[in-house]
Amino acid sequence: MDTAEALDADISDLHDRIATLRAHRANLTSILLSQPHLPTRLEQRPVLHERNRRNAVKLVQKQSNRNLENIYRACAGVTAYKVKDPDPCAIDDGNVLGVRIEVSVGGRFVETYHVLFNRPNTAHKTMLKIHKHTIPPCIPLQPLANRWLPTAKKSAEEPKEQNLVKFGRHLRKELVSWHLRLNTLEKLRKDAKVEDKPAGPDESNIEPAVGTVLNAFVSDDEDSEEEDPLSEAVGPLRISTLDADAAVREITITWSNGRVGIFKVTKDGEVDKAVVRTKEGAREASLVSKALGRIEGLLERLEA
Repeated sequence: MDTAEALDADISDLHDRIATLRAHRANLTSILLSQPHLPTRLEQRPVLHERNRRNAVKLVQKQSNRNLENIYRACAGVTAYKVKDPDPCAIDDGNVLGVRIEVSVGGRFVETYHVLFNRPNTAHKTMLKIHKHTIPPCIPLQPLANRWLPTAKKSAEEPKEQNLVKFGRHLRKELVSWHLRLNTLEKLRKDAKVEDKPAGPDESNIEPAVGTVLNAFVSDDEDSEEEDPLSEAVGPLRISTLDADAAVREITITWSNGRVGIFKVTKDGEVDKAVVRTKEGAREASLVSKALGRIEGLLERLEA
């Protein structure tokens, strides 16, 4: 039994070693084919094996195209590509133009989004319409399309001028700003030491136990005797919850003493409006003035 387990372990180690060597070979191949003087040397004639030279030229050209694509994806962030819709009844014979938007935060790519376009009217070859997309619902995709990709409401109308470049540029700005706000929100929650609540069972679907009184009428005297968890804060003042909407345009902070603050955030990450109220409902103007500014230093300004 031990021999069989040892043999399986050796086979697994060999598979891992082979995968590592293949990745190393692919890396060395890319480095070799990316040498700047290699295409010039391959054009020199005569050579001993012409067939091998032609194959090497094709590999160098393929690697050059890949390098160029990687440069565009890393620097531009918005690239276009063509795909074919497999549906036999698809519009415009299934011709689809795709736009890839890659978002990087903190020096690394965090997400890639796609918007697919088709031509609803083949008579107007330059008029595009959104076919499918992977953009989150909190991003104003349709308003951007209405502004930069307007379409004719009737077939007899002349199509308005469209600008796909500006559409992609503004859409990428919306996505990058959203991810930056999400990243900042995570840092705020970490600094405030607020953890996400674990996803538990849905209490609405739990059947009541036998003998449980539902919709019970409780008198005011009995209700007043119940302890309010926020009425007597134990320990130093701290942040109980820190939440935001899907677009991270409104942040709500609740403190342990019952104080609640709502902060409006712009697309660029500026807190431009705020309201803070105590448990009794009184406004705290001093915290409102401190909150205005960049979202990154919100907690530091509130605690100052």
